Amino acid sequence: MAGIGFQLKELYNQSNFFSQLRAYGYSAITAVGPMFLTILLITATREWLLYLELPASEMNVFMAAVQYAFIFSQILTGGLVFVVSRYVADQTFMEKEENVLSSMYGAIALAVFIGFIAAILFYWSSPLSLLYKLITYLFFTELSIIWILSMYVSALKDFKKIVKNYLLGILVSAFMIWGLTGPLGFENASAVFLGLNVGFFLIAILLTRDIFSYFQINNKQYFHYLTYFEKHPYLFFIGLSYYIGLYGHNIAVWLGDRSIVIGETFLMAPYYDTPVFYAYLSVLPALILFMVTLETTFYTSYKKYYGRILNGFPLQDIDSARQEMYRVLKLEILFLAQVQLLVTFAFLFIGVRFLPFLGLTQDQIDIFMIVVLGSWFLSLMITMFLILLYFDERKSTFLLTASYAVLSFTLTIAAMNVLNLYGAGMFIASLAGAIMGSRLLVSRLNDIDYTTFCSQPIIYKESITRTERFLKRIGSLD
Repeated sequence: MAGIGFQLKELYNQSNFFSQLRAYGYSAITAVGPMFLTILLITATREWLLYLELPASEMNVFMAAVQYAFIFSQILTGGLVFVVSRYVADQTFMEKEENVLSSMYGAIALAVFIGFIAAILFYWSSPLSLLYKLITYLFFTELSIIWILSMYVSALKDFKKIVKNYLLGILVSAFMIWGLTGPLGFENASAVFLGLNVGFFLIAILLTRDIFSYFQINNKQYFHYLTYFEKHPYLFFIGLSYYIGLYGHNIAVWLGDRSIVIGETFLMAPYYDTPVFYAYLSVLPALILFMVTLETTFYTSYKKYYGRILNGFPLQDIDSARQEMYRVLKLEILFLAQVQLLVTFAFLFIGVRFLPFLGLTQDQIDIFMIVVLGSWFLSLMITMFLILLYFDERKSTFLLTASYAVLSFTLTIAAMNVLNLYGAGMFIASLAGAIMGSRLLVSRLNDIDYTTFCSQPIIYKESITRTERFLKRIGSLD
């Protein structure tokens, strides 16, 4: 996210209030743009279909397919994006940007191939129509591609284009859905997905065009990035376990007594999924604040500390920079936690007042409140693991995300079956994750001098990985 961080810093440091407001707005679009706008569009679409009194069977199969595409596209690409992000950062740092564009092609190809195999296996015995299977698969594929493109977008510096791309795609989707289901009268799930596909395809095309304008050279080393799966295996498992953890409690409920089968294909639990869907919106401000504050304010002190080490400053100056970095980090984490706490209380108030108008029962509102409170701890855990990655603490980060994934799934099953409580498993897992993340971060920061000065190899020697040798053998790598 370095390119974005530098540009945000220029905006955020300006005294003009509207410039700082633009920094928050741009970071919102860049950090959570695809996810937030997708959620916003799906929510608006759901309300529109309720207004049209779409048959319950069509509504259920639409929401089920959307949820599956949204969740499993992130699980599919989560680990891949973390690995490719490190690859792109390294290639950019080494001024080998000719590798970047080719890696984008390779990453998309791998995600599409795996997604195609998964879709065939998933839909193999489904009685849904071939047309519906095809258009929902296309939506799943478009989301997978957009998650990957969003990582490459972080290197772009033209925020106005990024904002326009997302908003234009969403508006086109909204207009298509309105036109197909309203004036044209195609009131079915297939028509809605057709509108979604057109808009999200447009987003993917526009993002790809802008990436082409920035990274113009393609050296056709499409799968060189695969070597990073071997060089940095923890990154893949961090991304995978992170997204499994986010949705592990949903999957656990799907396996319980509250689950239903929709269209003889989708296993879901709307009783639980709907309040969780709204509760997770409360996490988005934390992601935005992380980008603006830590990518700008904290990065300055972080760069100063390591800059003094690399430039051979006296130990006293290095120690002073380290203390300053600690102070800034402490203040920024405290600020983020306080703001997120205010957001949590706001969501609790809004949920109690307005969710009944959306058809949620009192039990579902109780689940919403528990998950919103858990999301506050989840936002802290996410902050901790992103900071750990800042210091390249991959093993600690994997331990944190993997522990959360296991706890989120197992504690939800235990809370359902033993206490008949829904949402408690996610709350306890998030609380444990926040505590564990804090302890890991404090421990690693206390050992930062040893890690920086003593744990690095005296002489670094680039080794050829087995993956690299295999790619050369088959002719996919020069």
